[in-house]
Amino acid sequence: MEEKKNPVKKLLKIAVKVIIIVLLAFFIKDNFYIIKNKVEYIYLKYLQSDIRQDLTDNDYRKKENYSYLKINNDTTIKNKEQIKNALYTFLDAGWKEYKVKCDPDYLNCVNDVKDMVKNETYLYNISNFVHPFNSFETVETKFSSTGKITFAKENKYNDEQITKLNEKVDQIYKENYNSKKSVRENIQIFHDYIINNTKYDKDKLNKNSSNAYGVLFEKVGICSGYTDAMQLFLEKMKVKNYRISSNTHTWNLVYVEGKWLNLDLTWDDPIMSDGSDNLIYDYFLINTNDLLTKESLEHNFEQDIYIEAKQSN
Repeated sequence: MEEKKNPVKKLLKIAVKVIIIVLLAFFIKDNFYIIKNKVEYIYLKYLQSDIRQDLTDNDYRKKENYSYLKINNDTTIKNKEQIKNALYTFLDAGWKEYKVKCDPDYLNCVNDVKDMVKNETYLYNISNFVHPFNSFETVETKFSSTGKITFAKENKYNDEQITKLNEKVDQIYKENYNSKKSVRENIQIFHDYIINNTKYDKDKLNKNSSNAYGVLFEKVGICSGYTDAMQLFLEKMKVKNYRISSNTHTWNLVYVEGKWLNLDLTWDDPIMSDGSDNLIYDYFLINTNDLLTKESLEHNFEQDIYIEAKQSN
């Protein structure tokens, strides 16, 4: 015969379950953000797939590794070094946008990205290592709640300028390049061409004097314009190079004959008191020790960034 269930025991079991549910509810309520953050951490760290994006390099990507900067192959950012390399990779490739994500263990990731992007000097130093047509006018960032970061930029050169400059460089190159001469001799040819066809815009009246368009089309330039114009010919010659800057000046650093050497067209095109043109070679493919011996104020660059120049003594 079936034994009757004890109603007291039944009520006690129900009471125990209710108490457990209530205690769990209070625990979850009091620790909601801890639990939520832990779940998000596990998802971001171990379950979220790598960022998938449609990335197409433009024609001006150099894809070079340097002492200060390396091509970034991982979209998960774990430290400041990887932020720097992600920015370099984004600029160098000419992408319209580049998405990365912060590793959950890198707690200051978003703040570090914000600090780097709002520091124009920092960004310009990175941009000096890329092709002029991939350099930027502005860089913007977008942040999501899941730790994803999107880099976007406005280019320094517009499409019309790039088309015209490519045509102009091709024309000048075809008319002046001499395959029978050495790399150094051909660099001198384009060094001389730019200087002989450009006036230094000492009053900075021309809006394009800071870029290659002003130098090659409007025949005026300041140091950044001379440097960009020279770099277009160096790239055409497939000579390894990058731009180098101090706080007040910009010039070219060129790898030629197994050495990194400085090339400063602005200072080889001095402003004469009588207004006449002059062409000198005081700053033509010289090592850094000679450069700083000649003039150390405007050429006083950050040696932890432009390490190849530091080592060229």
